[in-house]
Amino acid sequence: MSAGRSARHTPAGWTCGIALGGIVILTGCGDGAGGAADENGGAGGEGFPVTVEHAFGSTEIPAEPETVVTLGWADADTALALGHPPAGVAEGTYGGDEDGHHPWTRAEYEEQGEELPELINIDEGVQIEEVGALAPDLILGIQSGLTEQEYDDLSQIAPTVPYPDEPWLTEWQEMTRMVGASLGKPEEAEELVSETEDLVTDLAVDNPQFNDLSYATGTLVEGQQFGFFIGDDVRPQLMEELGFTPSDISEELAVEDEGFYGTLSLENADQIDADVLVMWYESAEQQEQAEENAVFQQIPAVEDGRYLGIVDRPASTAISTPSPVSIPWVLPDFVADLQELTQEAD
Repeated sequence: MSAGRSARHTPAGWTCGIALGGIVILTGCGDGAGGAADENGGAGGEGFPVTVEHAFGSTEIPAEPETVVTLGWADADTALALGHPPAGVAEGTYGGDEDGHHPWTRAEYEEQGEELPELINIDEGVQIEEVGALAPDLILGIQSGLTEQEYDDLSQIAPTVPYPDEPWLTEWQEMTRMVGASLGKPEEAEELVSETEDLVTDLAVDNPQFNDLSYATGTLVEGQQFGFFIGDDVRPQLMEELGFTPSDISEELAVEDEGFYGTLSLENADQIDADVLVMWYESAEQQEQAEENAVFQQIPAVEDGRYLGIVDRPASTAISTPSPVSIPWVLPDFVADLQELTQEAD
């Protein structure tokens, strides 16, 4: 818990606790001193009540939610995969389709025969009234940038679970476990994590050539600078899970507090020592700007044919905010691209 943030008190009688994958969940014990338990052994249904700890304290969820709203970019996928299709989700204004739905999320709703959810635009902050109009009994913002004020306002509507530590930097495994805890399905969430990790592991095992290669992955920021993703960002984590190792340039760049990338001037591109370079671009024009730069063309990975430039926004979103639904949707194609460039360069 961050300094200056006070946790909410745990109700008397909640003395049982379990920890799954680092997520602390307090559950109702249903003993004689703790109040009457229902026939399932909990005050609000099997596995309930629960509390989930997070950056702003802890949230009590008294009973199994019926109407869920998700304000994190990947929270909806996990709730959907766990059998709780959200009634409202954050609009995919960057990587969504023309209607604002992420394609993998739309496909999952359609496969389950569920109606598509209401979309809530969070680009300029959470629209509290829109959330309230859906009458949720659980609000999730685990992979989000919720402010403490927004958390307080949303908590007046329904139990709200934000990120565990820093905004936007929740690993997909922890996000999945927190969603599972909030829905009273910690074991199912753990199985979902294992299944998804197995997919990544299998792809790594099938591509042992990745183990001998260093990587750098980034984008262009402020026009003439690289922004290399490092530290807690999910993109380098994914590269390493696939078997790649960080390049020297990735480990040497300084990262600002609470940041997730280090910068390097485009004129110093020849300092990039990675065997494999993966760049995510905002547009084809931005990609062209980089690739036509004479110094960029001298990067060893570019000269050796081990450079992958990606403009596809849905693919970028699926990887930058991964979930157990987006990973199977995007990873096979992404790995196929990596296979092609590493095999061709052998």
